[in-house]
Amino acid sequence: MNATAKQESFFNKIKAMVVKTSRSIIWRGHSQDNDISEKIAQKIQKNSYDFSQQFHKDTFTPPYLSLVEQLEVDDEQIFQAAVFNLTNIAKSRNRYSQDIIGILDNYLQKDSHKLERKDYVAHKLNEIHKLIKK
Repeated sequence: MNATAKQESFFNKIKAMVVKTSRSIIWRGHSQDNDISEKIAQKIQKNSYDFSQQFHKDTFTPPYLSLVEQLEVDDEQIFQAAVFNLTNIAKSRNRYSQDIIGILDNYLQKDSHKLERKDYVAHKLNEIHKLIKK
């Protein structure tokens, strides 16, 4: 009887292990890391709704306007990069070229700027004019 009791005990342990394992395979439960509370879910929904109701502007700001501010920077490398990029935009986009030419002409008209910078701007303006004439 002792051997039979040991066998039954062994089978009971295997059954218990199978029952435990099968439950964890079939029912995985919810991960606590990904759970959010009801308040957080409501807040996300409210923010999403508020964002969808906001007025989005229909205006478009041309990309070269952010470069115009860099013409007044003291760092020479930033200044030259701004003029270089403005020149490339004017060369590649005809609809912006007249505005950029106007901006660079206005820069040349101001007396407060250094002569080296004015020469660089004048050189780049000549490049734009040559390309437009072609």
